[in-house]
Amino acid sequence: MKFKYLTILTFATAMVSCDVLDKEPADSWESSSAITSYEDLVYAVNGVYESQTWTSATSSRGIYSGDFTLYADMKGEDFQCIGKNGQATDVSWYLATPTSLSPETFYFSFYQSLARVNKVIEQVAEVGLSGEEVEQQLGELYALRALFHFDLARLYAKIPSTVNDMNSELGITLATQTFPANYIGERTSLTKTYETIFSDLDTALQKLANMKDKTTGHINYWGALALRSRVHLYMDNADGTDHNALALKDAKEVIENSPYKLYSIGDYLSVWSQQFTPSENIFEIAVTSQYNAQRNSLGYYTHAEGYAEAAISDSFKQLLASQPAGDVRKELIAEETDNGNNTGFYTQKYPGYNGEIYVNNPKVIRLSEVYLIAAEAALKSIDDNGVTAAKYINDLREKRITGYSDVNTVTLDEILKERRIELNGEGHMAWDMWRNKKSVNNPKVGKIDYTDYRTILPIPQAEINTSHGVIKQNFGY
Repeated sequence: MKFKYLTILTFATAMVSCDVLDKEPADSWESSSAITSYEDLVYAVNGVYESQTWTSATSSRGIYSGDFTLYADMKGEDFQCIGKNGQATDVSWYLATPTSLSPETFYFSFYQSLARVNKVIEQVAEVGLSGEEVEQQLGELYALRALFHFDLARLYAKIPSTVNDMNSELGITLATQTFPANYIGERTSLTKTYETIFSDLDTALQKLANMKDKTTGHINYWGALALRSRVHLYMDNADGTDHNALALKDAKEVIENSPYKLYSIGDYLSVWSQQFTPSENIFEIAVTSQYNAQRNSLGYYTHAEGYAEAAISDSFKQLLASQPAGDVRKELIAEETDNGNNTGFYTQKYPGYNGEIYVNNPKVIRLSEVYLIAAEAALKSIDDNGVTAAKYINDLREKRITGYSDVNTVTLDEILKERRIELNGEGHMAWDMWRNKKSVNNPKVGKIDYTDYRTILPIPQAEINTSHGVIKQNFGY
């Protein structure tokens, strides 16, 4: 993979949606005529979503339907590697180097998706498409651009809440436009990185203001708002602003005004084998039999008959066992074996759709997370000894635990434990601990503190080489 990701990938154009089989792929169109109508724009936007379901250039790795969604869990303490295929051990065993596979695949996949976003936005402006429907499509693109930059920042830069001065810390190389072939991008500051993320989210929310109905496979107004509340939580007070208060404000709007409702206890175990269970899933990405991450898919990592590299750890099994008997989430793990191999306990969140282990829609943002964001943000921004935070925790637990009795107050550790129980396998664990300046006890390597240089990945060496050293490597690599 000896190429400079940012410059080459910015010439990529959005591919056709997987559900449009009679349409010529957009990346084969002439650039001057790739998008000339609203229909073309819809195909191109669908192609951006599709880029996070499979990518043949990297064997479908580093994407939401693959190992990116499991990244923070593999690096945390709730999952363990049982299988011997070594597909993600550079992540889960903290073995990543500038030339190893995971840093390159994550980098490639997200910059590829960003390239498609930018190409579509620029072509819409070039041909002069306009109207409310066009604005909504553009709103989705800005929201996705914010999401992809945020994910890159979580992978390759420090978390804002953990640093003393965001201006002096390296962020990422921003991709907000297409570039000429000789362009060499530099890493911007952490401040500029997050300013760009918030700016794109603000633009997205303006353009999506009339897109407040539930959607399937696409991000809408509520998805962008929930994402902004998540980003605020990562900021804390890093730039002198009370981002916890802002996170709470956004989360409350989603909880109180959106059409989404928490899963019921009776539905909880069944929703994971279904696609687009609209009650709680604010944003999930469509995966199909034809377009999926195959052996690097969520299902293949999290089952004994697959790679078995994301099994439940002993400590997390004990945590679940300590929960009340009526907690339905205790039933979402099961012991599995593959003819006597890879025997262990595994999450049942990715059972496959219609028996296809590769086909699992990643639930990028659920309403459960928004309740947990509200609880944590309230605890940190309201001086009431955790009373307001407890309300959100009680509301969630009442939909998860039969016979639940409300608590009057909660602590940060209790909220983080609730996040582990509710959101395990959905991409949060290690980052949740580190952004709160805590450590994780990884089953393979032991304690990893938030200050450990291995909490962020190295920039791929190929990118540094082709930039002639302009792009700086992360400390420790």
